Amino acid sequence: MTKTTSFQGDIRPLFTERDIQGMSKAFNLANYDDVKKHAGAIYDRIRGIGGAVMPPPPPRGEGPWQQSRIELFAKWMADGFQP
Repeated sequence: MTKTTSFQGDIRPLFTERDIQGMSKAFNLANYDDVKKHAGAIYDRIRGIGGAVMPPPPPRGEGPWQQSRIELFAKWMADGFQP
């Protein structure tokens, strides 16, 4: 059986302090409820849909996520947004 993804164990560590600061005007990437509420929009943006890809490339950010991170985020949504 594959392990269910969780926000605390899998998703929260994906967001850097820079990501959290950068998005703080819109929502809190360190907060489970905020990320769950905006998961669809976050998923689109990490794939570059609906605007510039997030996180932005240097020097403003670390650059786009690797496919494995995007898939982990998708799995968390599919697993029912576990805390």
